[in-house]
Amino acid sequence: MKVISQVALLFCCILLHAQNLYKGQGNVMFISDAPLEVIRAESKQLDGILNLSKMQFAFKINVSSFDGFNSGLQKEHFNEHYLETEKYSDATFTGKLILDEDCFSDCSTSGISKGKLNIHNETQIVSIPVSFSIKNEKIYLSSQFSILLADFNIKIPRIVESKIAPEIDVVVEIEMKKL
Repeated sequence: MKVISQVALLFCCILLHAQNLYKGQGNVMFISDAPLEVIRAESKQLDGILNLSKMQFAFKINVSSFDGFNSGLQKEHFNEHYLETEKYSDATFTGKLILDEDCFSDCSTSGISKGKLNIHNETQIVSIPVSFSIKNEKIYLSSQFSILLADFNIKIPRIVESKIAPEIDVVVEIEMKKL
């Protein structure tokens, strides 16, 4: 009987823990606003997970999933020459959410997410602003931030420096549901 109650207690703890896990998909858009050209691309293949009780968050995106660009050749150069997506297929973020206010049910707040951003096999410690809301048991996260290509060892040939900005604006939006 004692073993059964311990198993039941363990099962309840697992269920309570699982209720704080959220998983979802979203979009990532980037904009390169250089003197001679503006480049926009977007991917709807962002995967994310959040442990609400620990406020830990992670996302992953396959870099070759970006579409848009101003031409097919531009996308090809992005994948083959700059981001080298055959060698470095994913961009990832793992970190912790630090919100301005507690938010656990039908609420909105802002804060930052501090963690490790890995692009092109280079990892940087970053703090990015975050908008966070819960509505109808779904969590919505969004962020706008900039990255420097040099921080991620992404080299731009001198011949196209005026067409590719050294600082890229990034917009992330994700909707998550309980697991």
